[in-house]
Amino acid sequence: MDKKKTDQSIVSALNRVKGIRQASPVADGDRTNILALEKKAEERALMGLGKVVNTGVLEVLDQDLIYAALTDMDFDWGDEATLVLKKGDEVVGEEVRDEAVIAELSNKKNVWFMHRNFVIYKDRVSFPQDIMKKVCYFEIPCLPAEWCILEDDQMKCRNITYANPSTLCDVFLKEQYFDRMDEKGSGTILVGVKF
Repeated sequence: MDKKKTDQSIVSALNRVKGIRQASPVADGDRTNILALEKKAEERALMGLGKVVNTGVLEVLDQDLIYAALTDMDFDWGDEATLVLKKGDEVVGEEVRDEAVIAELSNKKNVWFMHRNFVIYKDRVSFPQDIMKKVCYFEIPCLPAEWCILEDDQMKCRNITYANPSTLCDVFLKEQYFDRMDEKGSGTILVGVKF
């Protein structure tokens, strides 16, 4: 694999995505820095209602190549949950963005909306006791990057995923890769590519 050519192809594909202002390959040496920042953020993150684990960034860090992308308010996160509440391996709460699903869930007795877009499934959890007792935790999952379309037919990617880094990691990525860009509404994502 020609890394330079691969990087150019993937960065080009990322830069074509609406809401991505700029993309850059992440240096292999920065994987350790990103992991350390995410662990530090996890130690601090309580959201007032429990522990937050960013499994999405951990999964992206495990991919063959990693890219940082600077996003703006036009970036479409899609309908998949970017935050879930888990009790062991079971999802007991999740972010919901699809208006039809929100309407359907609002009519169910076993559902409680923690806020407009976050639903708790009451039959799966004892809320808020399980959270206060730290039986449950929040997870930021890895998501499929279906919007990343490669034009090079020779590239045989098995998987392209992305994750939302913690605030600590967001600041690091903006400093390292995007000239300290910190405009209102800007953020970062990490994109992992598996061959």
